[in-house]
Amino acid sequence: MADNAQVRRENESLLRESLRGGAYSKNELAHRTGLSFPTVGRIVDDMVSRGEAAASGEAASTGGRCAMRYALVPDFRLYLCLRLENRTLDWSVCDINGGAVERGEISCGNDILCDLDTLLMRVRARYPQLVAAAMGFAGSMMDGSVTVAFEPPELRGVNLKKHLSNILGLPAAAKRDMELVAKGYAVRRRARTVVCIYIGHAGMGAGIVLDGRVWSGAHGFAGEIHFLPIENNLKYAENHFEGADMTAYCTSVVRSLAALLDPECIVFYRAPRFDGITERVRTACAALLPASAMPEITLSNEWIEDYEAGLFATACEEENA
Repeated sequence: MADNAQVRRENESLLRESLRGGAYSKNELAHRTGLSFPTVGRIVDDMVSRGEAAASGEAASTGGRCAMRYALVPDFRLYLCLRLENRTLDWSVCDINGGAVERGEISCGNDILCDLDTLLMRVRARYPQLVAAAMGFAGSMMDGSVTVAFEPPELRGVNLKKHLSNILGLPAAAKRDMELVAKGYAVRRRARTVVCIYIGHAGMGAGIVLDGRVWSGAHGFAGEIHFLPIENNLKYAENHFEGADMTAYCTSVVRSLAALLDPECIVFYRAPRFDGITERVRTACAALLPASAMPEITLSNEWIEDYEAGLFATACEEENA
């Protein structure tokens, strides 16, 4: 049975999530969370006393005394989000609502872990309010460890999750980039089943959300499109699809995903290789798939926005894990 301290932590986390991005009275919070009014009152009062929440105007009157609404103080809790693509490390410190307090970019040298650690220690010293971190990496990962790394190869076998946590002294997560992108897409659009596809320096990869949850597979390998049985597929990862018929290639990918996963939507993030193909792929797939299994096929410009949303959501989850 959970002890009183654990129950309180869980209730506090529930209230914090309910307050995220809005202002509510204690009575409204009790209805939103299912917690009793006295429990909500005690926790909110404690959050106010330590500066995590503050009064934010009065609720509409229902005939009696107007109840006070409360909102989170945005920068009381901060989250570090990092994106590593090739040897470029983009980072941002986000407030409780996901807004960037500070962001930057560094080009890493031959000792990428040294450059990463320097950044982590600098950000940690500057922002003592940090409570969790999340990192995305363009390569295969399993339980936070890098299993396949085209670039930088020296990260192969490194447990980035443990590394981040040890340096920062905070809960941390490390995920494959496209898992985070798909998570962000699903969070921003409340999608339940979606596949997101992107072409980067290491070829084409996909992130998968099934029934509202990111699916990484038994070995963290789900979404590695270049291992589909398509002629020259592994070579395309190396030569950036030189000589490829992109319409035929993407049609094969969509058909495979439709047959195996049956997603509602397949999202291609805009890249030169995808220019002008979505309608052709849609037409080709419609002729080959049952109408009832035909996914929506879209082209998006919001890869960065979805990636950052996925990082932020993951960091918040890690804090509460």
